[in-house]
Amino acid sequence: MKSHRFDLSFVDPKERGFPASPRAQIYVKTHSSDEKGRIYVTPICASLFEFEAQCNLLTKEIESIRKKAQRKYKTK
Repeated sequence: MKSHRFDLSFVDPKERGFPASPRAQIYVKTHSSDEKGRIYVTPICASLFEFEAQCNLLTKEIESIRKKAQRKYKTK
């Protein structure tokens, strides 16, 4: 599953000749915000069904990123 809201930032310093360990972080690719500066990672949900569907999508996206990171760490 390709993530639309999040992605993996993976840095392996050894690829550049530095002796540090690899590092991984999840970052926000897309979001919306309001006038108070709050960042949203889901659209407005008008029902519990819609909200739960968005939660399920977020979970799938995070799991997909976890698998991507596992593959990257295993190759190091």
